[in-house]
Amino acid sequence: MMPLAMEFSASAGIATSFVILHRWQEFLPLALAPLLGLVWGYHQQNRSRIIANNARILEAENHLKEQEDLYLRTVESLALAVDAKDQTTYGHIRRVRVYAMGLARFIGITAPDELKAIETGALLHDIGKLAVDDFILNKPGKLTSQEFEKIKMHAAAGDEILQQVRFPFPVARYVRCHHERWDGNGYPDGLKGEDIPLGGRILSVADAFDAIRFSRPYKLAMSTEEALEVLRSESGTFFDPKLVQLLVEHIHELEEEAIRESSNAPELSFRKYFQPDQSGTAARLLSTPAADLPAEFVRIAEFCNTMSGYFELKDVFPVVLSQLEPFLPFSTCALYLGNEKGRLEAASATGRHSQHLRGHGMEMGMGISGWVAAYRRPMRNTGPALDFTGLAGDFSSLADALAVPVVYEDEPLGTLSLYAQEKGFYTQEHQDHLQMLADLIAPLIAESKKRKGSEDPDLLDPTTQVPRVSYLAAIGPQLLAAAATTKAPLALIYLEIRNLNQITRLYGGHQGNSLLRRIAGCIKPELRGTDTLVRYGNQGFVALLPGMREEQAIRCADRLKQQIRREVTNAVQGIAVDFKAGIAVHPRDGATIMTLLHTALEAVKSTSAELPQGDNVIDFTQRP
Repeated sequence: MMPLAMEFSASAGIATSFVILHRWQEFLPLALAPLLGLVWGYHQQNRSRIIANNARILEAENHLKEQEDLYLRTVESLALAVDAKDQTTYGHIRRVRVYAMGLARFIGITAPDELKAIETGALLHDIGKLAVDDFILNKPGKLTSQEFEKIKMHAAAGDEILQQVRFPFPVARYVRCHHERWDGNGYPDGLKGEDIPLGGRILSVADAFDAIRFSRPYKLAMSTEEALEVLRSESGTFFDPKLVQLLVEHIHELEEEAIRESSNAPELSFRKYFQPDQSGTAARLLSTPAADLPAEFVRIAEFCNTMSGYFELKDVFPVVLSQLEPFLPFSTCALYLGNEKGRLEAASATGRHSQHLRGHGMEMGMGISGWVAAYRRPMRNTGPALDFTGLAGDFSSLADALAVPVVYEDEPLGTLSLYAQEKGFYTQEHQDHLQMLADLIAPLIAESKKRKGSEDPDLLDPTTQVPRVSYLAAIGPQLLAAAATTKAPLALIYLEIRNLNQITRLYGGHQGNSLLRRIAGCIKPELRGTDTLVRYGNQGFVALLPGMREEQAIRCADRLKQQIRREVTNAVQGIAVDFKAGIAVHPRDGATIMTLLHTALEAVKSTSAELPQGDNVIDFTQRP
């Protein structure tokens, strides 16, 4: 534009110089033309420059806004990564941001960098949880001391992660300090009072209030007033008193905004894939038609229900497993249980390499079984080598693994793991059956843990005044050891009132209890002083008879039959009472109390009117 104006001005100047010499007054306006050209050209150039500058400024502003939007989206995406790991709602992160920014505003922070650091810290305060195992973050129960030490790492880990980003404001510092306490007993640095950066104190109050207010895997939600009361009680110890007071004063407006903000959070579709399987045995049994449920599982369920709290799992488990082997084939089987140190340990093992596996341990989350225990999800059709790390021996013959979690009342107890020699051997049906077995034995494991180191002072059954079955668990091994040493015989009689539940429903609990007392009264006189009688389950008795051979036990059972028949006939006219007794002898039918008892129970349960009864089953059926 400018060169054209200059050319115009030069031409006009030359022409004017000739004319002006002759008639300058007439041509004065023409003499001004070069100057006007210069002014007009300068104006146009300046105007173009201003337009170009404005365009560049607008472009820069748009670019800056895009960069800020990209920055915020990046920060929120990082927050989503944390959310995917710890299974708390994404709404938590957005609510903490609202509380933190509100507290910053009310306490008078206006510096843009400071506000940006607090906002970013609110979104990323838990980014260090990426360094903590998922099963610890999502554990519904109380953390062990080792687990708590691991989770405390997340504040310092978050600082280290955010240091790499090199934010132009102190977000990393605030994230590091958000678990420091006002009294100096926090972590990771033990800072006290105003030595804790204000941004860190703000994040601490905002995060704590939302964690208390809303539900977490380990706790239920509280009302607003209950959550505030918790904060008030910890003001001056955990939290900055001034910030707690500000939150209390402005809680209604802040919570309204926080709830509105969290309601706009997107629902993460992938979260459903990380939820633990909460379905238990009861749900499986109820959802499975009775005709489709294997009879063995029904009997094992009854057996485990009766045994719960009385016998050690190491005695019960092999018996249970042997009954279900047709449904759960394996080369090796191991039951891994968590110990007090938070490790898994093989409490029981059977099959190939069982001598190497017993007592073998692994960290939670490590190996196949450790992963299944930690995340409470089954795993099948994978190479089992990871479960044998550090073990002596050649496990290369085992090519397939199936492991399911053992959980009781939402507490992870361990895993039940099967190993086979054929690759891809286990099916979904095997997995379902193994999970059902794991859920059946879970109460036994839980009861065993509760019983450890404690004594049950009430050994007598209050209805019949004979010892409970726990007494048999205590004295039985002693009697068996004596029999094995002296080569003396030993017999066990199991007596069952098969229709006691029906009698109780028809005639009431008082009549059922009266019947039990009468039957106990019939049995006691027929036993010797060296014999042991215990109440077994809801409708049975067990007699342990040292020194008695099978034929003697059969005669004893026959005497009981006659005595009970007379007593019941006189006492409960018009009631049909169905008795049966099963007999097992040592060592032919088993070397432990559990195997003898199981043999006697199976003898009773396997008989029917259509099948001939063996010598070890006595029919006590009495009809009016």
